[in-house]
Amino acid sequence: MKTMTILKETSERLGIPEDALLRESFTSYLRERKRSLMAERFEMLSRYGVNSPEELRRRIERGEISEHPTWEDYIELANLEDELTHLEDHLHSIYTEVLPR
Repeated sequence: MKTMTILKETSERLGIPEDALLRESFTSYLRERKRSLMAERFEMLSRYGVNSPEELRRRIERGEISEHPTWEDYIELANLEDELTHLEDHLHSIYTEVLPR
């Protein structure tokens, strides 16, 4: 069954317009992705006992934590932060579009 057919049938069964169903589905996906990234971020920060990627970088630079593999983790944390920022921006855009001020 084609995706658009499933969307139409589901929309009709739930009594929700297709665009609203798509928007809610996409929003749910973004929220779940955000939760997953935040859990990964928390695990990495906890591993080093820091509160932010910047604190991890400072501790590496001061020699408080060994450089390897910590630099790689720092880079991954920085990338996670970027991805979380993008997700937040997208979620904000969706909410702003749906609920204009």
